[in-house]
Amino acid sequence: MLHQRIRHQGVFRRWLSTIRVSEEVRDALACNRPVVALESTIITHGLPFPENLSMAKRVEKELRSSGVTPATMAFIKGIPKVGLGESEIEFLARSDAAVKVSRRDIPYVMANSLNGGTTISGTMILAHKTGIKVFATGGLGGVHRDGENTMDVSADLDELGRTPVAVVCAGPKSILDIERTMEYLETKGVFVGTLGPPGTNIPGFYTRDSGVKSVYNFQDLRQAAEIIYQGELMGLESGQLLCIPPPKEIALDDKYISSIIEDANREAHALGIKGKELTPYLLSKIATATGGASVKSNVEFVLNNARAAASVAKHLCQLKTSGENRVEEQVSEPLHESGQLESTKATGEVKSLVIGSIALDTYCCMKGDIVLQDSNPATMATSIGGVGYNVALESYKQGNESMRFVSSVGNDPYGSKIMDSLDLPSTSIAVSPSRTAQYISFHDADGSLFIGGADMTIIEEIQPDFVENVIREASPKVVLSDCNLSKDLINFINKLSTKYGFKYVVEPTSSTKASRLAIDSLSPDHPIHLCTPTVAELCSLYESFEQNGKFDLDLWFPVIDRLGLDGVFRSNVEAATMRNPQYREIVSKGVVQMASSLLPYFNCLLVKDGINGVYLFSRHSDIVKVPKVDGVDLSLRSRGKDHEGVLFEHYSSPEPLQTVSNVTGAGDTLLGFLFKEMSDDVNALKGDKRSQIIHSAQLAAIGKIK
Repeated sequence: MLHQRIRHQGVFRRWLSTIRVSEEVRDALACNRPVVALESTIITHGLPFPENLSMAKRVEKELRSSGVTPATMAFIKGIPKVGLGESEIEFLARSDAAVKVSRRDIPYVMANSLNGGTTISGTMILAHKTGIKVFATGGLGGVHRDGENTMDVSADLDELGRTPVAVVCAGPKSILDIERTMEYLETKGVFVGTLGPPGTNIPGFYTRDSGVKSVYNFQDLRQAAEIIYQGELMGLESGQLLCIPPPKEIALDDKYISSIIEDANREAHALGIKGKELTPYLLSKIATATGGASVKSNVEFVLNNARAAASVAKHLCQLKTSGENRVEEQVSEPLHESGQLESTKATGEVKSLVIGSIALDTYCCMKGDIVLQDSNPATMATSIGGVGYNVALESYKQGNESMRFVSSVGNDPYGSKIMDSLDLPSTSIAVSPSRTAQYISFHDADGSLFIGGADMTIIEEIQPDFVENVIREASPKVVLSDCNLSKDLINFINKLSTKYGFKYVVEPTSSTKASRLAIDSLSPDHPIHLCTPTVAELCSLYESFEQNGKFDLDLWFPVIDRLGLDGVFRSNVEAATMRNPQYREIVSKGVVQMASSLLPYFNCLLVKDGINGVYLFSRHSDIVKVPKVDGVDLSLRSRGKDHEGVLFEHYSSPEPLQTVSNVTGAGDTLLGFLFKEMSDDVNALKGDKRSQIIHSAQLAAIGKIK
C-alpha cells in the first residue's frame, strides 16, 4: 500500500479516469439509484449476430422497465467502458475480432487497444471499481470435469473470492463439475446461496436442479440484498454467488441434458479438445443436439436473472438508506403526514425564488496524508447545506429579504432537524415520503476536495405542480435553480419563465449534472438569463449541447453571426494572449470558444476558474452603449449586426489566496451575493456597477474559504 497522499490521489484518479462511465450510469450511482452490471462475452462470443444484439437490447430494456439502470461493460479500442450506448453494443455484436477479457487480459487489451467482451471476472472488476454491487449473467464458470488433474478452473471463481460484487446467475454450467466448483468456492470464502426454501439444490444452468446441495438458501430477493449489505458493512472483500433456479417453462430436462453432456465430453476427450477450446465445443454440441433449445434457454435465463438482479439492486439501495437511519440517533419526532406542504410565508413582496437542494452536509477533513482503504484521522462537522440552500442563505445574509426558498425534505428525523434549524424566514418546503437529501465531502489536509458523495433523489422528485403553484402565488421577477433538480423539472421551469415572465438563473452544480441543461425548451429565441459554471462544468455544458444537436439548429448560427462572434473577435482574443501569457491557458482550455458557442442559449455566462478569478460573457443589444468600468483585468468586445455584440471580461481574484482550509461553498457564496443584486436589478451584471458587484461577490467567496 502506498502511504504518500499525492501518490494515492494520483493512483485513485488515474484508474477512475481510465474507466469511461456513461452519463446514465454515473448519474444513477451519484443519486443512489439501482444499477445492475452486465457482461459482454455473451455478445462477443456467446451468440451469433444479430441474435446477440437482440439479446443485449432485451436485457437492458428489461432492467429499465424495472426502474434499474443497466451497465453493460466492455473494452472498446482498449478503453474500459461501463455503460454502453446502442452504437457501441452493435459495434461489439458485429465484431469478429473481439477477445474475451478476464483479469489477466485487462492490461494487454488496454495496451494494444483491442476490443473485448468482459467475462464474469472482467465485469466484476469494472463493477467494483465504479461502485456497482449487483451483476446479472447467465451461468457461472467453474471447475471442469477432471479438473483435479488438468487444473482447468475458471478465473471467475478466484474473482468471486477477491472482489465484493454479487453475481446473480442460474448456477454453474452443467458441463462443469458442480460439486468441485462448490468446494472451490467454499475454500475461497465465497457465499453461495440459492433462491428457494431450505433444501433447494443449486441449479445447473440449463436445469433447475444440479443434484448438488446448496449450503445456504434465501427465501426472497430482499433477503439476498440483506446478505450483500451485511457483507459490505463487515468490509469483506469477497463476492456473493446468488443462484436463481430457472422457471420450469424455460428449463431443460435434467436427464436429457445430462446424457447430451456426457456424449459431448466423451467426444471432446477422444479428439483431444481441452483448455479454453473445451467450453465452446461442448456448448456447440449441446446446441446442435437440442436443436437450438439450449441457446434459447440461455437467453431466457439471462433475462430471468436480470429481473432478479433488478429486484436485489433496488432492495439494496433501500437497505443502505434505512441502514443509515437505523444507526443515526433520532434527533426529533418525524414531520407531518407525507406530502404535506410546510410553508412559512414572509410579509411583503416576493421578488425572487431559489429552487433547489437542501441537505444534511457532513464535512470530513483529513489531519494528515490520505491512506486509501484504511481509516484516517480526521475532523468532522455536520451542517445544513445543499447548493440551493447555500445560495439562498448567502443571498438572505446580504440583505435579500424578499426571497423565498423552495425545496423538499423527507418525513424522517433528518427532515425534522433541517426544518428546526432553517435560517431563512421565507420557505416553501414539501414533505416527501422519500429520504432527506445528504451530502458528504472528504478533503485533504489543505482543504481541497478529494471525493464527495451525494444522495439527492428526493430533490429530483420535486413535482412540477408544486413548483408552479409557488411561482404563481409569489410572482417573482427572477428564479434561480440548481441542477440537482431533475432535467424534466428544469425544462418545466424554463417554460414557466415565458408563461409568468420571470428571468431564469441556473447554477450547474457539477460536471455530471450540468448536462441536464441541454433541455428541449431552451432555444436561441428563449435563452436562460444567467448560468454560472466552473470551467469543468462549462466543458460538460458544451459537450452535452453538442451531443444534443444544439449547435446544428438553423436558429443557432444566425445568432452567432448577429453577435459578431467571428474571426475578428477570435483575432482580438489571440492578440490579448500575446500581450499577456496568462490568458493562453483559457484559450488552450477552450473557455472562450465554448462560451461563445453557448451564448445563443444564455444572456450571460459567469465562468468560475478558482484562484484565477471569473470570466464574464454577456450579450448586449447595443454593445456601443455598454459603459466601460474600472477593476477589469481584460475587456474585449465583439460587434455584430445592428450594434449587437458580446462583452468578455476577466476579473482576477481581488485578494491573493495563500492558505485555503475549505473550498466547499465558495461558488455558492459568490452566486448568493450576485443573486441579491439581481433581485433588485435583473440586469445588474450588464450595468455600470458590474465590476463593483463582481469584486464584492468575490470577496464574499474568499471570506468563505479563508
